[in-house]
Amino acid sequence: MKILIIGAGELGQMLADKLRSLKANDVTVVDTSEEELQTIQDNLDIMTVPGDATNIAIMKQAGIEKADILLAVSGDQASNMLACQLGKKFGVKECICRVYSNDAFSEADGITPEFYGIDKSFSSPVETLRHLLYILRHQLVIEHVEFSNPDATMVTVVIDEDSPLKNLKLQDIPDKDLLAHIRFAALVHYRKISFPHGDTTIREGDKVYIAGRQDYVERFLQYASGDKDRHRKLVIIGGANRMADVLAHALIDDGMEVRIISPTKEGGERLLAKLPEGTRVLAGSTTDQATLEEAGIKECDVYINTEQNDENTILSCILAKRIGCRKVVAVTHKPEYISIVPTMSVIDCGFNSTITSVNTVFRLLQLGNYNIDTRLRLHNADYTEFTIGPKCNLANRLLKDCGIPKNAVLAMIFRGNEVIAPSGTTKFQEGDVIAAIVTPESEKELKPLFP
Repeated sequence: MKILIIGAGELGQMLADKLRSLKANDVTVVDTSEEELQTIQDNLDIMTVPGDATNIAIMKQAGIEKADILLAVSGDQASNMLACQLGKKFGVKECICRVYSNDAFSEADGITPEFYGIDKSFSSPVETLRHLLYILRHQLVIEHVEFSNPDATMVTVVIDEDSPLKNLKLQDIPDKDLLAHIRFAALVHYRKISFPHGDTTIREGDKVYIAGRQDYVERFLQYASGDKDRHRKLVIIGGANRMADVLAHALIDDGMEVRIISPTKEGGERLLAKLPEGTRVLAGSTTDQATLEEAGIKECDVYINTEQNDENTILSCILAKRIGCRKVVAVTHKPEYISIVPTMSVIDCGFNSTITSVNTVFRLLQLGNYNIDTRLRLHNADYTEFTIGPKCNLANRLLKDCGIPKNAVLAMIFRGNEVIAPSGTTKFQEGDVIAAIVTPESEKELKPLFP
């Protein structure tokens, strides 16, 4: 499969790396920046073409006439859209476009994404905001993963001192119908990962991965959180940018109290003019203890920092947690912090916009989904998906008879629109898509089972 990537920035580089690891893929990257292309050449065995993706000669040189997939993910929306238009003209089967605004589209005027040759599109800020809102609305959740099946989800929750799950064996959870429809896919106890069973006891501080259909996972969260998600939360947002604006409006609409710390007085005044009356906006540094305390950080349920300066974001979150905030969320952008933030136990939840975008693209591609979870990566594990094709001999066999490696967890089965939490007596069918948590070793053992 030939894949053409437009854009050699952080997102393009990470996509190229991950797609290259799927050995059937022939990947080419196009960008005007020879410096960024050189970075790819120095680190990856991938063809690069310097030049403008809106130049037909350049695109032909990159192999657009033979490309199966075009990923237009540069920082220039207009170039991305024109590249998709060229792609469709030259017969590319699927064109995925990174957009920053929907102002270029007007359904009433017939100017739709399809008009530009775009099959699927995504916005990095919008995707990040969606996941952030989920985390902010659920006090115990620190990770939220989506899959190729839109009805499926997986969350990571932290067991606190008040949790009804504390010191409880999984098999003793009273709601047996709920137990039958969710899967406890993994558990991290004192930085050590394990794959729980019915007799596993959940302890305070454990991080538990729960997978299943969205409505059942939501039911589990209601049970696990008790009253935590029902009382009126105080959320403090560090930063006065577009993300802070959208988050504040959404959280206020949810009935939460929102306070904002703006690094500048002018930025704070502009944001305050857009917000409902009574919203409190303070001007000051998010790394200043007095400013955080004035905002009410000691009584805060959730603190989230949305500033563009990653170093400020991390320092601010560490300070907020040490002062007494119950849950802190850091949004970073640089790839250097992808593996660093999850190691900081003082930061409850870290989002990296590049990782979010990579996972979104893989979900849109439906190539056998590949999700990057930075917390699982600490334990040398990842999410992936396998399909039971016509050559797979697992069809019509029970899971318990299939010889699945012990250090791999089949978290969910997607059968058409159905989401199944598998057990030993689940019978596989041709066409099933298996969502799994794997280590590199167990992935090597699983792959031959899914030819």
